[in-house]
This record gives sequence, C-alpha cells and structure tokens, in this order.
Amino acid sequence: MWKKLPFLILILGISPLIYAQDYLQKAQNLQQKHKDFEAYTDYAKEKYTFKVNSGEKKVEVKEEKTEEILSLRYNVFLNEIEVFDQNSSISKFYGESSLKQRAVNELRFCGQYTQEGFFYDDSKFCSHKIKLKEIGELWTMNVVKQINDARYFTSVYFEGSYPTREKKVTFVIPDNVEVELLEFNFEGYSIVKNTIQDGKDKIVEYVAKDLEGSINERFSRGVQYYRPHILVLVKSITTNKGKENILASVSDLYSWYHSLILQLAPNPLVLKPIVESLIKDKKTDEEKIQSIYYWVQDNIRYIAFENGIAGFKPDDAQNVYEKKYGDCKGMANLLKEMLKVAGIDARLTWVGTKQIRYDYSIPSLSVDNHMICTAILGDKKYFLDATEKYNPLGENAERIQGREVLIENGENYLIHKILEEDKAKDLELKKFTLSVVGEKMEGNCELVLNGETRKNFLHSYHYTKTEEKKKFIEYQFSEGTASISLSEIKLPDLSDRTKAIVITSKVSLDNFISKFNNELYIEADPTKDFKGWELKDKRQSDLDFGKKVNTKMEVVIELPSDYKLTSVPENLSVSEEEFSFRLDYKVEGNKVIYTKEIAIHKGIISKKSFKVWNESLKKLNVVYGSPIILKK
Repeated sequence: MWKKLPFLILILGISPLIYAQDYLQKAQNLQQKHKDFEAYTDYAKEKYTFKVNSGEKKVEVKEEKTEEILSLRYNVFLNEIEVFDQNSSISKFYGESSLKQRAVNELRFCGQYTQEGFFYDDSKFCSHKIKLKEIGELWTMNVVKQINDARYFTSVYFEGSYPTREKKVTFVIPDNVEVELLEFNFEGYSIVKNTIQDGKDKIVEYVAKDLEGSINERFSRGVQYYRPHILVLVKSITTNKGKENILASVSDLYSWYHSLILQLAPNPLVLKPIVESLIKDKKTDEEKIQSIYYWVQDNIRYIAFENGIAGFKPDDAQNVYEKKYGDCKGMANLLKEMLKVAGIDARLTWVGTKQIRYDYSIPSLSVDNHMICTAILGDKKYFLDATEKYNPLGENAERIQGREVLIENGENYLIHKILEEDKAKDLELKKFTLSVVGEKMEGNCELVLNGETRKNFLHSYHYTKTEEKKKFIEYQFSEGTASISLSEIKLPDLSDRTKAIVITSKVSLDNFISKFNNELYIEADPTKDFKGWELKDKRQSDLDFGKKVNTKMEVVIELPSDYKLTSVPENLSVSEEEFSFRLDYKVEGNKVIYTKEIAIHKGIISKKSFKVWNESLKKLNVVYGSPIILKK
C-alpha cells in the first residue's frame, strides 16, 4: 500500500492541471460560437423550497443558487448582481474561481439606484465585481436568498446573462402548500421535467440544456413573450384550521389589493383648495375630469417605486400632492381623491401593459405592472393614466389598449377591457412640395401628427433644451437624414393636446440630386423609412415599436423645364399579415408625385414574420435606390 502512495500523490497533483486544461480547451472552442459574450455558464442549479409560516398565514421561499461561470475572455470584469427588496433578503452571496480568486460574502456591495437625489427604482441589489483573469478560468458563484412572502415569488426564467450548457431548477413543495407551475415558451428548447414524491414533499425538477444568453436588443418585446419560464402560482395553504387561499383566484388577488387600499388615510381637506380652483369655471363633469387630469399630468413628476409592498400599495394622495412626485400608483390615487373631491365617481384600476402577456385568468401579481384611475360617468368610463404626459381625455395610450383592467368596486371588483384603437388614429403624415434648384431641392413641407405620435412629440419637445428644439423638429421630418434643413418653422398651439399637430416649414434638401453629363438623377424619398432594418435570424425577441406604425408621405416634385423626364421607379405594393408597404409614382404635367404608405398594424413584427419582412425590405430598398431620371 505504501508503495502506491507516491503514485497517488502524483495523480492528485496532476488532476487540477488536467481539469484546468479541459476548461481551457472548452473555452477556446466556445469563443467563436459565442462572440457576443465574455463568459459561459457551464452548469447552474436553482432550488426553491416552500414553507408555511402558520403564524402569519403566508408562504416563505428559500432560494439557493449555484452558477459555474467559464471565462471566454481574459482581463475583463463581470458584475454578478442579485436583486432583493423589503420582502426578501440575501443571506449569502459568495464565490471562488479555479485560480483561487475569491468573492467573499462580507465584501459584497449592496445598494440602491438613485439619480438626482430620487429613487427611480426602489429595488435593492447586491453585487460582486469579479475578474476573469484567463480564458478557461471557472468561477463558482453561490447565493442564498429568503423570500418572506411567496405572493412576490412569481416566476423563474431559465436563460441568464450568458449561454448555458445545463441548468437545473428544482421546486420542493410540502403537502400543505398548493402550488401550480405554469410553463411558457418551452417550444424549441431542450427542457425535461421530472416529478417525484419524497415523503411529504413533492419535488418538481426541470433540466434545461443549451440555453442562449440574454442579449439587449433594440425594440425588444416583454421577455414573457419569448423567454422560457415558469410562472409560480402559490394558491393555498393547509393549516390546523383547514385550507386557506393565498392567490387561488382573481377574487383573492383583488382582496389582497383591496386590503392594501384600506390601509390608506386620505385627507381630502389638503386637496380641496386646488380642486376648487381647477373646476370653478367648469360646467360639465367631463370638463372637471379633464381639468384635474391635465393638472396631475403637468404638475406631478413620475418616479418609479417597485419595492416590496410599495410595489402594489399607493402612497397617500396628499403626500403625492405635497411632494409633487409619485409612481403610477401614487399618481392614480391622487387623481382618484381629487376627482372624488370634485364629486366624480373615481376608482383605482390595475392593469398589465402590453409588455405583460398574462391576463386575469391567472391569479398572480405578475399580471399587473401598472395602475391608473377610472372615472365613471353613468355608462361611460374614462381611463386616466397620469403618467402619460400630454395624453388627452378620452384617448388611451397604446401600451394599455386592448388590455384587461381590474377596477376597484368596494369589496367586489369589475373587469373591463380597454378598446383597441385602429391604426388610423395614429396617422403620421408628411408632405413635401419641391422644386429643383441647381443641385438642390427646395420648397415647403408639412408634418401632421395624431394619436400616439402626437403625444410622443409633445412629451419629447417639452423636454428638449431650447437650443436643441430646431434640430429635434428637423429630425421629425427627416428621420435623421442630415441632408434636410428647415427654416421659417411654424408650430401650432402646443398647449392643446387634443388636436392634431400640424407643423409647416420651408425645406432645403442636399444630396438628393446627382448630375452626370446631360442626365439628372433625383431621389424622391427624403426619409427612406426602415432602410437598413433587416432582422437577423439570431435576434431573440419580436420587433416591438411600442406603437402602431401608420406613416404616409406625399412628395410633389416640379421638374426643371430644360430637362425631359425619361423614367421613374417602379411602384411597389406589399401586403402581409403584420405589415404593408405601398410606394407609388405618377406623372402629372411637369410634376412627379410620389406617395408612400407604411403600416405595421399592431406595431409588432413577430419572429415568424422575420423572413417575409426581410424579403419585403429588399424590395423596398430597390425602389429607394431607383432615381427619377431626367435628360436634357
């Protein structure tokens, strides 16, 4: 036996070297495949253990996570972050690398994001800044977190910051807790589920392999629509007193919301003077609602708070009024209380914006991410979202159109669906009347904005510095084309948020005319909308513009008398389920009239439409690249 000892020592000494070489080789093989990432998760596991807190009649969850992070680069830093709030705490957060680097639990940095002295997001976080010294270095990070109320434990996502070889997610559910696990977006992924009974515990295990890493993408849709995840519904508990519901139905969800509202202490006397001043000359209830609604939009600053119970409980209306800022809940509550002082029936209203894929058939806090106020006049309901600056009464922002809302109604509730408006209400119209002057085109232009485009313009314009406003307006006409210059700009009364915005100006276009020998080449389209918007196959999210796209353009070009028109580009008509293009040229006397209509009906290009979208853009670009040709 003793003769074998040197051999065993030798083997033990070589093993770490072989281990390091294996990971170095693996990292080198992965570098080309994952060029957009600095690291790769070789293995991850998450375990969620549920436990009943009988004294407080709630469910607690212990979360344990381990992640093995393989370095694909060298001399780079990663920030490993864990988020918590007033309803949870991180007891352990530490790690160590194969090169004996350590991220000690006691040295984790914990803080809160602030800007200009305000908490824009009340979430807290802990982080470790770890260094990837060498390619093939393996960091093992560990987290232990306590969630004190499982109502707030709503979902588990499989994909993380880096591509992942394998991830195991385990739920340990005792027999006195009723939990439903809803699976979303598993199609196309290698995810295997296994369920076993271990004494009084049901253990549900998911093993996922070959996961993509998360990439920040422009105009991405809510992650609930495309990332594989599990929605966790903690429905009830069983104690010695019997079964008690937690969130088993929408009634339970509303009851909990309502219990938070009952904790508020409104003081209408604080609001009475401002309300009386706002409605003193108003003859109808609609005028009163409008006056109060616009005042809150214009005078209360929106700041997001999403921390523990503050993520669902509004601040008292008088506090929001005196501070002059609040989150969506506080602003909705201020609207409600001001309208009540004015004698209007006003209710708090919960809603999930279009970033949320769920509806009230699922009793979960993840269904809602926003609060508004509903004013009720007989059979008419006005949905008032004070966070939408410059939004007129009677119009609803795109993000809540077509969404279900949960309306306060005492011990009960109302569910209503907000009307989905037709894209025609969001029309953006541009008109150019141009003449050829040397190698430029000059003339007049007009921009007409309606609906969502009007609201967005007003919001951006009023927040643009005075010296930048001209450049901002030029961008609205040109979509960033540097060759468009405006002068003598005329704006309408921007204090009226109910009317279409009509902006007129003189315009000069450079670099739209080329001259070769006796021929003149004229580009008719000043903006070339969506040129260069081809979508890559590896894009993870649908393309979501956040609004319906409905743009129209009319360009009238008066041709020079000493040239003869020889050709105009071919017309184009594309009509697909999610979008349409129509480009048309016609000649009337000495004028060429170019019209363009582009519509993205729901404001979304889904992944299933990427191929036909790219093919259509190729056709569009051909027309954009084809000039009007004149000959002397």
